[in-house]
Amino acid sequence: MIEQCAELIANAERVLFLTSAGMSADSGIPTFRDKEGYWENFPPFKEKGLEAQELASPWAFQNVLSHAWAFYEWRRRNAHENRPHSGYDIINHWMDSRFDDAFVHTTNTDGYHIISGTPPDKVMEVHGSMWRLQCLGPCSRDFWDENSVPLCDLDYDRMEASNYPQCPHCDSIARPHILMFGDWDYVGHSKQEENFSRFTRQAVDLVFLVGSSGGVPTNDFIALQYKDSGVPVININLDPSANAIVNTEYLLTMKGKEAFEQLDSALPS
Repeated sequence: MIEQCAELIANAERVLFLTSAGMSADSGIPTFRDKEGYWENFPPFKEKGLEAQELASPWAFQNVLSHAWAFYEWRRRNAHENRPHSGYDIINHWMDSRFDDAFVHTTNTDGYHIISGTPPDKVMEVHGSMWRLQCLGPCSRDFWDENSVPLCDLDYDRMEASNYPQCPHCDSIARPHILMFGDWDYVGHSKQEENFSRFTRQAVDLVFLVGSSGGVPTNDFIALQYKDSGVPVININLDPSANAIVNTEYLLTMKGKEAFEQLDSALPS
């Protein structure tokens, strides 16, 4: 199957990468879809019965602010301590030297595509980024970059944050520029949306679906639309059941890092 996929890559000109949580797993970024893994990272939240979906919500920022910011501060520190794996570099190399045009549409909020060197105008972070902030209110539609680590004070034993970042416009508390569960206050990123819309106006001849899960199948349905129109989809996922929606014949049941390394090695120089 690697050789068949490598042939598709060798003949492709315009390529769309759809990446999700499994893409970052090799870099040490927890998905939090695994409840036991989540509790292991945050035992104080287990004691209080606070699950990831509750903390990643506007409700948490309004009702348990110290825990909500602790959750995201921990994630920022974790992402800062780890680095994008070689699969990101391979994607960037292909985008730069192999394809005529390519774009990354990611549901991840770790910012690893842009951190790894993918041109920002070639990335759509559909759920936002932990490296940007917006007003909690919000008082405006503005958002801003914030790469400081640490950003808040963090009590690891109680998993409580303090000294929160502030909105530069109204001095109230800021929040991550991330689309949370049940979130009507996320201000979006119109420039990224415009760039993605512009890319999709022209035909695509190959799609990658990487590390997606049934929990948030945003990328699966995009991939399915392309497959139904005759575009081949390479699905990279350790879990074979993750192919249920797109049902592509090009399924690589392996980790993202391993898959991209093997595919790159199989390509002609």
